[in-house]
Amino acid sequence: MYGTIARIKVKRDKLRELYALGQEWDDSHRKDVPGFIGTEILWEEKEPGRASMIVRFTNRELYFQNANSPQQHEFYLRLRACLEAEPDWIDGYYDKWDSLYHRPPAFLTEPPREKVGS
Repeated sequence: MYGTIARIKVKRDKLRELYALGQEWDDSHRKDVPGFIGTEILWEEKEPGRASMIVRFTNRELYFQNANSPQQHEFYLRLRACLEAEPDWIDGYYDKWDSLYHRPPAFLTEPPREKVGS
C-alpha cells in the first residue's frame, strides 16, 4: 500500500465546493483510477478549516501514474482553489506503507518510566 498525507486549510467560503469535488470524485473519477483505495479528510478542532487529507493507493507506481496524469492535475487545481495555501505534504508522501505497523507510536519504543509515589 502507498499513501500520502497532506495538511490543508480550507477557505471559509469554499467548503461546499470542496465537498462537491469529493462527491464528483466518488461519482465519476474513482472508478477510472487504477489502484485507488480511498481518501479521508480528518478535521482538526483547534483551528477552523484545518484538516489532514489521507489518500491511499495499492502501490507507489499507480499513485504516481495518477498524480502525474493531466486529469489529476486539472482536479488538483480545482482542489487547490479551495485552500488558503499549498498543502503541507507530510509523513507518507515518499514513504511506502508496507504495513499498518510500519511505524509504531514513539511511546512503544521508549523505555518504561518508573512509577512515582507507589
